[in-house]
Amino acid sequence: MIGQQPNGRDATMQTGTGGPPGRVSRAICPPALSHYYTRRALPRPIGSLDLCLLYFTALFTPGPLLQLTREGSSALLAVVLGTVSLLLPMTLATSQLMALAPSEGALYAWTARLLGPYWGTVVGISDWLPGLLATVSALASLVTTLQSLKAGWLAEPWQRGLVIMIVLALLLLLGRQRQRTVQRIVNTFSTLTLAIVILSGICSLVLLQQRAWRLPPSWRPGWPVAGSSRPSDSLVALLYLGYSAPLSMAGELRPGLAPGRPLLGSALLVCSSYLLVALAALVTPGGEPGLVLEMALGHAAGNMALVGLLAFYLCAALVHTSAGARLLFVASLDGLLPTGLALLNRERIPWRAFVTQTLLTGVLAAVLLVALPLVPSEAAFSSVAMALPLATMTLLRLFVAFFCFYMMTLLSYQQPSLALGGRATASWLLRSGTMVGATGSTLAMLDILTHSWTPMLPNSNWTLLVGSLLILCMSAATLAALPATARASRLGPRLFQWLQGEGDPDAG
Repeated sequence: MIGQQPNGRDATMQTGTGGPPGRVSRAICPPALSHYYTRRALPRPIGSLDLCLLYFTALFTPGPLLQLTREGSSALLAVVLGTVSLLLPMTLATSQLMALAPSEGALYAWTARLLGPYWGTVVGISDWLPGLLATVSALASLVTTLQSLKAGWLAEPWQRGLVIMIVLALLLLLGRQRQRTVQRIVNTFSTLTLAIVILSGICSLVLLQQRAWRLPPSWRPGWPVAGSSRPSDSLVALLYLGYSAPLSMAGELRPGLAPGRPLLGSALLVCSSYLLVALAALVTPGGEPGLVLEMALGHAAGNMALVGLLAFYLCAALVHTSAGARLLFVASLDGLLPTGLALLNRERIPWRAFVTQTLLTGVLAAVLLVALPLVPSEAAFSSVAMALPLATMTLLRLFVAFFCFYMMTLLSYQQPSLALGGRATASWLLRSGTMVGATGSTLAMLDILTHSWTPMLPNSNWTLLVGSLLILCMSAATLAALPATARASRLGPRLFQWLQGEGDPDAG
């Protein structure tokens, strides 16, 4: 029966005890209905290697890194600080929440249990919105890579729109398949991308030995620093924003899987890949790492590498779409959205939620990648119109990360025995990582708000526009959470009966 608690950590947890009195008085609420249903209804095929490559696919975004390398040696320090203050603490928090709440939408689920359904809904919306833009960014990278295969390709906006429609149709085709099949595709092309990155690094070292090489001008001592618009520090946050994708799919982990080592190994792979990509960008003329293989092995090798990157961007779009669809699926199970989104196909995939997520992605991609370039004064307007939502979604994802660290702090006081197995050194590591991550997220948010990402906007106007968009998104999330939680409370008993196969919760 769905109402019975499954065997596992959640079944034996003593809620509301274990913390110092007076510090955290809120008791941990029992899991929502979606927690029990997803653990029974969904397949659980994701193993250690699958989780490692899934996290790599969600995190690896070389585009912002290339812009950082062009800005000079100070970017290297920013990337290192971002790794220490964002990536590693986020990975630690992600692994803990996945271990403590092995169900779909783990971040939403734990926020609802610790802070109540209202805040769980707010955090869920704030986590879901950036996922849409992450998919659009993957589609934009795919289009850009296609354009680099041959000069003059996809010059018109309608051509780019046609390519995006084809890619979305391919996503729908892949989304119908079994999760095991999809995971094999992701594993294959993620491994291929890693091989391309490693080979590019080796070729970069060979080119360094074969010819005289000088540092780019922006990396030489005495090179003047950019003026008031200095996006380097805040652009670092874009390198690590895919951390929450595995959290949305935590219910599909194999029983008994400890997520800590796969996620940490994936984080190290991402850091190593960024280092090799930066090296390739420094060696090649114009800072284009894709030219390394072409310079070392010939034109055919360069084109094959670009085709491999096309497949990787397709997988990245698939991962972000699947993660967003899982959030819609869980919200539907808990009564926050129409229950039709909770229906599974015969492969036990939330197909309706996946279709909805894909269609919404298509609408956003059509606006940002097709409609905006048609507006007069394309260069200035498109630059600002792309930078503003990207910065806003980055702030939302950092806000969600801050909630992640806040929940880990609450859990460490409520249930100190659960922290990394209850070992004293591990508990100290968890609390230290939480403090560093919360500080890093706060500083990154302040830096994004105060430094413009485009020379078209001065810092003061940038702060006003991005701050207004952030307030608008947060207000929309908080206002949408009110009727959603009221509906979920009203439908709760009928949802329980529906999940057991009795009646329709939306009837009446």
